[in-house]
Amino acid sequence: MSNYEEQIQKIVSLKRYETPRDGYFEDFLLEFQQRQRSELLHKSSTTLFFERVATWFRELGSIKWVAGAGAAYAAIMLAVLIWPAGPGTVPDSNRAPASFEGGQGSPAMPVDEQIEDQTEFRF
Repeated sequence: MSNYEEQIQKIVSLKRYETPRDGYFEDFLLEFQQRQRSELLHKSSTTLFFERVATWFRELGSIKWVAGAGAAYAAIMLAVLIWPAGPGTVPDSNRAPASFEGGQGSPAMPVDEQIEDQTEFRF
């Protein structure tokens, strides 16, 4: 082990005098940013979208549970409202639209006259 430690000490003493060239750190930053941007271009748009949504939910904190519950509720309500009626359903006659059939008989008596015609009131 002592031989190994001596070799490491020699390497460290030699590296102590080495310095990076001028502008190394600025170039490193530019190269790093270019590599990050090129990696983003190779990903699909759906992957980027899901990463951004996941990051947004991670940063929300406790509100993420409320937002998630609201989204789930909206999805369930949308499914309930859009779900088609099955073939065994019978149309309800009470829900049919009102229709006016003109020209048959006399018009109905107005409500005011109906009340006046009633002579007995029971409470």
